[in-house]
Formats: sequence, C-alpha cells, structure tokens
Amino acid sequence: MLNYDRIGHHYPPYRYEVSREKIREYALATGVNDETYLRDDGDIMAPPTFAACFTLTQGVERMLKDPDLDAHTSLVHGSQEYEFHRPIRPGDVFECRPWITDITTRRGNEFLTIQIDCVDVVTDEPVVTSRGTIVFLGSGQEA
Repeated sequence: MLNYDRIGHHYPPYRYEVSREKIREYALATGVNDETYLRDDGDIMAPPTFAACFTLTQGVERMLKDPDLDAHTSLVHGSQEYEFHRPIRPGDVFECRPWITDITTRRGNEFLTIQIDCVDVVTDEPVVTSRGTIVFLGSGQEA
C-alpha cells in the first residue's frame, strides 16, 4: 500500500531549460509539422504537450523512487492535464516543484495524484502546472 502520510509532501525542485532544438525534436518525434514549432528564425513556442518532457519524466520519477512512498511497478498512467499560464518558449528556464496532492483507493487500486508547479526562474511566475494521476494496480485495501 502507498503511504498516505506522503499526501502534501513536496519533493526537491529541479530545473529544466527549454531550447529551440528540444522543441523541434519533440515536434518531429510526435508528428507535428507546424512551422510554429519548427522554423529556425523568429519567435517560436512549444507544442502544449511538450510539457510532458519535463513533468512526466523528472517529476514523476522522483516520487516513484521515494522509499517512504512504498510505490511499486504495477501501475498505469491514469490521467494528465496541464494548465498553461503563458506559452513555453526557447530560452525559458523553469524550476519545477513536484508534490503529492492526494492518494485514494477505489476498487482495490490506489490513485496517486501529483502536481508539478513549474515557474520561471527569473520572475518566479507560474508558467505551467501539471496534474496527473498514477494508478497502482491491486495495491489498495478498501476501507
């Protein structure tokens, strides 16, 4: 079972730097052929799903490696949503702050809800907020 005492726990922040090349690689890898994301000159922005590059990898990984959470590998990604406070652009540097917002049990499965608040390192203003749920299969006990 997951450790419910971890609800509200904040993990150490990490940094992520956005580059034109990272945006281009992501767009090409996901089949996005829009010049908004691919051109070499002028102002470009990242596709909205680009935020997965720095939230689903580093942020979630930190939680799953937390020995006090008691996570296991029988899991599926249940949901994901992003709240954008402004577009993501090359040159952005974020400080991302992951934390556990909730853990619930339903039908013998546990639902870990996580949030990652990514802010601009210069202004400390929010850029993107990631909220997701990971479902741990068969680990929950009904109350």
